[in-house]
Amino acid sequence: MNPKIIYPIPKNQSLFYRRLRYIVRILFISAGFICAVINLIFKGKAWSVVVIWSLFIIWESLFSLRLVEFSGFSHAVRILIYIIILLGLIDHFLVPGWSMRVIPIVFFGLFLIMFILYFAIYSRKDRHLMSITSLGLLAVLSIPYSLHSWPITDWLAFSFMCATSVLFLVMVIICRKDIARELKNRFKR
Repeated sequence: MNPKIIYPIPKNQSLFYRRLRYIVRILFISAGFICAVINLIFKGKAWSVVVIWSLFIIWESLFSLRLVEFSGFSHAVRILIYIIILLGLIDHFLVPGWSMRVIPIVFFGLFLIMFILYFAIYSRKDRHLMSITSLGLLAVLSIPYSLHSWPITDWLAFSFMCATSVLFLVMVIICRKDIARELKNRFKR
């Protein structure tokens, strides 16, 4: 039995790009370490966590090597989730109290853009199905969290979370056969 290899042959990276990645990796690790040490020495708020996460986002968006399965669409979904996590970190470590209003609005806007792009690229949609499905599941799971923290969350944030979940349910209804097929392919033994 000879398995058929369907992955493309990886292209050789230029020597300049490999060296640039190596130098930037050392600079980012050094900057993160220095920020953490300075933050520990001078105490105070944990601003170094936000800086380290921001460096991680820059690395992932510009210098990280992508796997074959990650298209530009799924890469954008990943970066947007990282940005939402960054907003949560800023709220938790630096300026508390504003993220319960801002994150649902940002999440709704990002999901709406991804929803429109998903159906605009309809012919190649199978490659993007799991990334937008995971983003939609995150929206559905955010509703119980907002209900749990209702005194902090206002009606605007709750309505944006519900609107995002409705968009996700519309997508599930439209693509239910594709989602079932994709889940079957992902989890088959």
